[in-house]
Amino acid sequence: MNERYRLPFVALVALAVVGVVVVAVVGLGSLGSSAKSAPPTHSPSLTPTATPAPTPTDPLSTPEGATRAFFSAFNKGWLTDDPTMVKPYVTSTDSSAYLSVSSFLGGEKAVHRAAVITTQKLDNMQTAITGTTATVQFDYTVGGYNTNVDTGTPVETPNVLAPVHVKVALKLVASQWLVDAYTQTS
Repeated sequence: MNERYRLPFVALVALAVVGVVVVAVVGLGSLGSSAKSAPPTHSPSLTPTATPAPTPTDPLSTPEGATRAFFSAFNKGWLTDDPTMVKPYVTSTDSSAYLSVSSFLGGEKAVHRAAVITTQKLDNMQTAITGTTATVQFDYTVGGYNTNVDTGTPVETPNVLAPVHVKVALKLVASQWLVDAYTQTS
């Protein structure tokens, strides 16, 4: 590639990745768990009894939970340009998912940008599980604003990007669902 066009090309790629990440991060933050708990059971006894506090479920126990956790971690990594935030949620640092996040945040860091995510929604989530692999698809909306990493000063006004469709590939590893790859389409 001609040296003259390399920097604009890298900047364009970084901008596209930032848009995807913002959309992904915004979608995760605005949605709660779609899982419904069973109604409480009552003792036939007339004497009141103490109910133990519910224990949080492992987000990696379902493909949907792992997907939400991954994009939430990506959201946190975006603020500091730190891709290691997603490490607990990916199959490996050699996975397509980790490399995508690392490349995107590296591009942001190179231009001294970080992002504050203010809106994140994962809508219309659909899951297909086949043995030890799963695919989660959803519509992702993200919003926020970029800041200068060195000063923390906003460099743009907050905005919400148009929703994109995201497809996530997961693998079951040691009883935990982990993200291996993801793609997006407009």
